[in-house]
Amino acid sequence: MLKKITAVLASIIGLIALFALYSILTPPSEPPLPDQQTRYVIHNVKILDVEAGSFGPSVSIAIRDGRIAAIGPGAEGLAGMAVDGRGGFLVPGFWDMHMHSFQLSPQFHFPLFVANGVTSVRDMMDCPELTDSLIACVGDKRRWAAAVDAGKLTAPKIVEIASFYFERPDMTVSQVKDRARRYAERDIDAFKVYNRLTPEAYAALARSAVKMDMRLVGHLPKQVSLETAIKAGQDSFEHARLLLEQCFTEAEDWRAGKLDGLTPNVLLERMVRAHDPKICADHFAAMQAAGAWFVPTHVTREEDALSTDDVFLNDPRLDYLDPMSRWAFTDDQKATATRFPDRRGTHALKAYFARGLELTGKAHQAGVGILIGTDTAIGGFRYHDEMAHLVRSGMSPADVLRAATTDAARYAGLGLESGSIAIGKRADLVLLTANPLENIQNTRTIRAVWLAGRLHDRQRLDALLDFTKAEANNPANWVRLLWGFAKSSVSKEL
Repeated sequence: MLKKITAVLASIIGLIALFALYSILTPPSEPPLPDQQTRYVIHNVKILDVEAGSFGPSVSIAIRDGRIAAIGPGAEGLAGMAVDGRGGFLVPGFWDMHMHSFQLSPQFHFPLFVANGVTSVRDMMDCPELTDSLIACVGDKRRWAAAVDAGKLTAPKIVEIASFYFERPDMTVSQVKDRARRYAERDIDAFKVYNRLTPEAYAALARSAVKMDMRLVGHLPKQVSLETAIKAGQDSFEHARLLLEQCFTEAEDWRAGKLDGLTPNVLLERMVRAHDPKICADHFAAMQAAGAWFVPTHVTREEDALSTDDVFLNDPRLDYLDPMSRWAFTDDQKATATRFPDRRGTHALKAYFARGLELTGKAHQAGVGILIGTDTAIGGFRYHDEMAHLVRSGMSPADVLRAATTDAARYAGLGLESGSIAIGKRADLVLLTANPLENIQNTRTIRAVWLAGRLHDRQRLDALLDFTKAEANNPANWVRLLWGFAKSSVSKEL
């Protein structure tokens, strides 16, 4: 009997090993492609004038080879696949300016972006080395962008790629310079700075960015003041906690480590309670004068605030997550709940989230450029949540739509070819059934998406959602994830 059991177990183990090997060696499934037509005439649509913040009367618009060829009477007589807009609202494709892509993002993440109208993204972390089994590297991202334009891949176009983050507190100036040089040689667009970099290392990275004509983006290291970073030329600052950390009366003591003995609850309470509007006003003025951008990603702070909320923890949209992302999400929520226990912790997190929204609205009123980013695994869905948060902060729906389109394109240096609906510009378009200027929640009423001038109608968009959910539950992809995670040089940091 023991021999039989041993034989059966050996057979099972062998089958599992064969399946694992098959999963690793077999390419994953490709997401559904758009319609391969390159010429369309969309009739009866109201087009958003992003700068004016208004929709015009119903007109026709023609698309040719990925570009807008004509608008109005000139579009009527052009040949192309006819699409009845049914009096809908045509807006530029949305831009998510803080996301991360992985080797399996074409299966897990990109379809969710496109299905939610996000046609352009800024990738905020590349590989630390030339290749990686888990994180997508610059070569993958450039290849994907070309495939999107050719209609051979359903994914948002990656318009900027930041380096792997500069984080280690023991990095010397010479190490910073060497790493910056190596990253620049890979065709990276920006250097990403993180939390623990020393002021000396940060200054060296900022000088390298200027010398190499590279952007400096990302977090603000704890020991570096916002004033210093603005003067050093940092182009964008990520996450809403930036302003809470920099605008309270004890900010200098916090940077110096004098508040490190406080519990997380007490520290957040102090940042909210000791907020100084004058300090913030000075920071806003400096950011506006320098042209520095702010990407608050309020959905990430909302996740903190709802770390014990059963409704949020069982959001049906989480069913689209692969097992590793679902585990990471659940683990993060549990860790936050542990760090901020009981009702007091929940209250502190919610107050922190609310103050962050308030400060984003005031930054916008002061002329600081706001960009929309999600930094979360279900970024496509959460993008619309982020837009709603920005309206809650005090921005108008028109302001939010500008941040989602023209302002993002302007940041990326692509304003002349993207970000608004005009003849000659890239045909990344979203057709809505309801007016988003009346209610920002109407950005969710997506009927069709044109990506690089190719159509995803509602049926194709639904197919993308079905594909993503199926891929997230595909055991072969679980094996690929585990294998990629085990081999990755960054697995210990994620």
